[in-house]
Amino acid sequence: MIIFFISLIAIGLAVLLYYKSLALAPIRIVAIILLYILITGFILSFGVKRRKNPPAVLTDYSASMARYTNDIQQAINGIDFTHTQFYFGETLSTIVPEGTQRSSRFTNIAQPLKQIGKTQPAFIVLVSDGNHNYGHFPFSEIKELNTPVYCFGVGSEKPRDVAIIDVRYPAYAFVNDSIKIEVVIESQGFTGGKAQVVLRYNEKKQKKSFLLNTTKAKTKLEFSVNVHQPEKVKVFVDVARQPEELSYKNNKLEFPLRVLPRKTKVIYFTEHLSFNTKFMQRTMIQDDYIDLIPLARINGNTVLNLVTNAKLINLPGLDDIDVIILDNVHLGKVPWINIEESLKKGMGLLCIGSIQGHTTLWNDMLPINTTEAIVKGNFPLKIKEPFSCLVPGDDYPPLSAINRVLGVKDKAIIIAQANNVPIIAYHNYGTGMVFQINGIDIGTWQFLQLGLKQKDLLAHLLRDVIRFLSPIGKNKRLFLNTLHRIYNVGETITLKLQSYDQNYRLAGGGDFFFEFDNTAIPFFETGKGMYQACFISKKAGDIFLQASGKLEDEELTSNTLEFTVSGAIIEIDQGLNKDFLQTLAKETGGEYFSLNELAVFELPLPENVYRLKIIDFDSPISYFLIFALLAIDWIIRRRRGII
Repeated sequence: MIIFFISLIAIGLAVLLYYKSLALAPIRIVAIILLYILITGFILSFGVKRRKNPPAVLTDYSASMARYTNDIQQAINGIDFTHTQFYFGETLSTIVPEGTQRSSRFTNIAQPLKQIGKTQPAFIVLVSDGNHNYGHFPFSEIKELNTPVYCFGVGSEKPRDVAIIDVRYPAYAFVNDSIKIEVVIESQGFTGGKAQVVLRYNEKKQKKSFLLNTTKAKTKLEFSVNVHQPEKVKVFVDVARQPEELSYKNNKLEFPLRVLPRKTKVIYFTEHLSFNTKFMQRTMIQDDYIDLIPLARINGNTVLNLVTNAKLINLPGLDDIDVIILDNVHLGKVPWINIEESLKKGMGLLCIGSIQGHTTLWNDMLPINTTEAIVKGNFPLKIKEPFSCLVPGDDYPPLSAINRVLGVKDKAIIIAQANNVPIIAYHNYGTGMVFQINGIDIGTWQFLQLGLKQKDLLAHLLRDVIRFLSPIGKNKRLFLNTLHRIYNVGETITLKLQSYDQNYRLAGGGDFFFEFDNTAIPFFETGKGMYQACFISKKAGDIFLQASGKLEDEELTSNTLEFTVSGAIIEIDQGLNKDFLQTLAKETGGEYFSLNELAVFELPLPENVYRLKIIDFDSPISYFLIFALLAIDWIIRRRRGII
């Protein structure tokens, strides 16, 4: 209010000062008024009546509508109000597509609605079966156009169809596990009766029946499968065909089921029995995933099986061994001469305890190069890289003795060191891996750890090292899959991902993504270790995808998934999606009708629609105008000699 009175006084003074030349007063008064508007932040707003264009009739002319062409054309010919006519399938057109054989691969209802909505028609009449199959429909974007959509449904309201829409199964299973497979069936258009689902694998069959539904409804069937050998099993699911179904392409499905060995085969070999031997033997025997052969050289060439106490004449070969553990050994006397060959084929090696009898070959195979000398002292562990239960920054009890270290391989990964001396490390050798713990009495370390942190550190670490070294551990623990192997251009492609821990049990909490068209698309977790992502391909061709990311602190990469996006497949009649059309009409302020009601459709009464017009004076133009007015006033007064 004070500013207002000051402005009035200023205007009064301007009149008084220029009463001899009142013609100049309006120039300064306008400048003062503009200055007042800028100071108060005044904004001028008013409603402008929006001009409405004639209503638009949008007709679905996609391939799925081919059988209804004559009915649609007759209904449109009966329209007696002024309108603009459009047709659409994959794209929008103002003329009827040539010929009666439609060849569209998909129906995109959203795009033509958005295009026509921007022309501001009074309303839109949509004639369609409501089967939008180009990605997800953006209801929010259509609603923001503020254009009512009156939907006229075309097609059978109760099409007959039975389809397999989902199969849920573990990517990995173990021998003799009871494997649960869930098959999700969707049926509609049936007045009653039952249908049968057959699941086949390894020449075995399981059959289950389910009730057919009138309206679209889902049924979940559970099957239990037992496989007694490690193998890759193909599983086939068939739903019995019903008369007059829309399509029989969705009645069959096949998928792979990978069955892993229940246990990892491990040989433990030592030349010096100790309490450490007993501890490690007990730890591995108690592990359900380890099949252990514990051996010890008791004298000369005599080797004893520590479980059966039997003296062995012939040692087990390494061909089917996953991991061999050498504890306190003379490397030159290790009874297997083909360890290097087995490593190159993928076997894992763990070397711990004191090491003697170094050779050139063994110096090449081990990640840490040592001598036969044992160094005693206080060796506090410092964790450099996280592994299993070893965490950087945590306190661990020191080792009391280690082998003297000469160096470490260039490509070796050092997990722990003490006084800058490498203690725990590993590296790749061929397709296998060698893991080394440079501690003489690791059992002492474990018992000290029990007193320090009340945590069974070594038992946990030993199991994880074995799984890490085992060839089975090199299998993909991130499994990418999709329900179909052929999709159409524009169809929503749903990818499913499963993440597993080193025991091949589902483990959640991962952060995963895949890349498509230079865009990173994230997965969202839907259950423990189960993830899902969706995308649309606008181009036809073969697609190769791979998921990657982190599970806790571990980097994982999935299998490469291959499938095809077809540009030639013609979409089929899927019946009337009445729910979609009713929802679209409700969201936009329109109504839903059947096609035969189009000829008697009453034109909705137009409503006055106003668009809010806002004028904001706080702009560079206003400041320039004030300056220009004051400058003009000064120039005129100076020429007249008033100044």
